[in-house]
Formats: sequence, structure tokens, C-alpha cells
Amino acid sequence: MRKSKLKHRLVKFGIAGLLRSLNRNPRVIFYHGVDFAEKNNALHINPDIFEQEMLFLTKHYEIISIDEYERRFHNGLFNGNEIVVTFDDGYKNNLTIAAPILKSLDIPFTIFISTNHIESGHYFPTAIARMIIRDSNLSFIKIDCLKFKAELKDPKQRESICEAIIHILKHSNIHLVNEICHQLIENISRDEYEELCFIHKAEAPMNWEDVVKLHTEYDCTIGSHCKDHFICNIYQTEEDIKAQLKESKQIIEEKLHSVCEYLAYPNGIYNKGDVTAYTQNTAKEAGYKLAFTTVTDRLHAKSNPMLMPRCAARFEMDDFITKLVLKPKIKLF
Repeated sequence: MRKSKLKHRLVKFGIAGLLRSLNRNPRVIFYHGVDFAEKNNALHINPDIFEQEMLFLTKHYEIISIDEYERRFHNGLFNGNEIVVTFDDGYKNNLTIAAPILKSLDIPFTIFISTNHIESGHYFPTAIARMIIRDSNLSFIKIDCLKFKAELKDPKQRESICEAIIHILKHSNIHLVNEICHQLIENISRDEYEELCFIHKAEAPMNWEDVVKLHTEYDCTIGSHCKDHFICNIYQTEEDIKAQLKESKQIIEEKLHSVCEYLAYPNGIYNKGDVTAYTQNTAKEAGYKLAFTTVTDRLHAKSNPMLMPRCAARFEMDDFITKLVLKPKIKLF
């Protein structure tokens, strides 16, 4: 691919290093899982590549904790070379695979967890949709709460339906989301669902014992990702938003006997409606020091603490290196 070749040349001939010195800005990067997951899984990075990326960061950036990031932000102490490593959702492989790699390199990190999934072990809504629509043995599917019925024919058609259902999941209130997931699972037998969960075990969330271990045995900060994987958009009631933000914080503090001061909004594309003004005010009232989005804005001294930028980590080294130096706000291609 043309862009891949260009990125490779930027790295090979040292241009990325020059851009790194020019485009200095504190960055918070985020991952989801680290696992040998199925090919083309957009959430879980190969552990070998993840370790390469962490080694690169230790060589070229100053990796700091989220607490240090917050201190420098509020005191105007950034040098522009800082990186904070974060993870969203709370997958079990964050503990079993990612954490040992990070500990071996003495890297602090933060995991934003959805407490209801930690408590129940239920997979996240989009994972349920992908497993059942794309990968089950179903030839016909129905979701009564959406008045939806369809034959499942070929992989392309399954993928199209899957994308449509995921879009609905991301633009519905939490009660409808939960009902859609329940009805998706009802389409197949319990045995088949358990088999799919095993095949897709990279999607499994941690339990509280796992979270406590991360908190006590690793240089890991636990933040909130709401109670559910709850997108704080206009489809949610203010009552539900308040409960998701405040109760998740309270639960984490009770379980870990430690303050929870940081939040990452699920989905988090605030400029596309994922974070309402009410959500921002509620996050501040709840006592979060910083709340993070998934938008790669440039950080400024006057950036809104409740709309902090983050960069999505890339899963291929040349892409990872070049995106870090080009973003935020530098575009060559």
C-alpha cells in the first residue's frame, strides 16, 4: 500500500524522529486488549507487537503515570515528551498478558473498567453482536425488541447486519442495549454461546480478584469506564448518566479501598455526540480530576479537564511510530 510504504520510509530515513522533535505534545494513548486474538480483530493487539511498541516508547518518550500527568497538567509542567499508557473496558488479558510486559519494562499504566462487566463476567455488547451474528451457526436471526428478522446467508451479508446492529447498540439507551444483547443470546443454545465465548476468550472481562491484583501487584491505576459500557449520549436519561458515573466510581473505591479519580468515556467521540454537556458537568461533580475522550485533540493549558484527548494506539510498528509523531494536528497523508 502507498501509505504503508511512505510510513516505512519516514521511519527508515529518520524523518519520524525529526517530526517527533517538532511535534511535541503530551499524549495519552489507549489500547483495549493484548492477546493472540483472531485475525483482523480491531481490539486486541498481538503481544509481540505490543512489547515492541512499549520498548519504543521507553526509548523515545517519557512514560509517566496518570497521576503525574494530572499533576503536570494542572501545574503547567509538561515538557511535551510525555506518554501515558491506558486501556479501556477491563479485559482479562490486561492482567495475564499486558501487565507482565509492562512490569518488566517498569511502565506505569491505567485501566478504565466497566464495573458491571467486572461483576457479572458478561461480554461487552459489541462482542456479543459480533459473535452471534458473524460466527454462530444460525441461519436465521430475530431481535423482537427491534422488530428485526433476517436470514443469515453469506459472510458479507452477516457482516452488514452486524454493523447495523452495532450502530443501533451505540445509539440506544442502556435498557434497550441490554435487551438487544439478551435477545441476541436467546437465538442460540447455551452450549453454543459458551463455545463462542471460549473461542473468543480474548473478549472476556476481568473479575474483581483480577482488578485487585492489578491494583496491588502492578504500577496500575484503576479508573472508571462507567458501570456498563455506557455511551453518555442524548439517548440516555440524566438519571442513568448520573448513576453510571457516580456509582462506578463508588464501587471501584469500595472494592480497592482507594480513590478513583479518572474516567474514560465509552466510545468517547465527544464531537460526534458521545459526551453530553450534562455528562461533563456530572463527571466534574462526581469528583473525577480528569475525564478522557477518544479524540486526538492537541492538549493546551486551557483544555477542558472533562474532555481530555487521547490517541488510539496502532497495531503495526511503522503506523504506530508515524501516527504518534503526526498527531495531534499534523497531517502529511
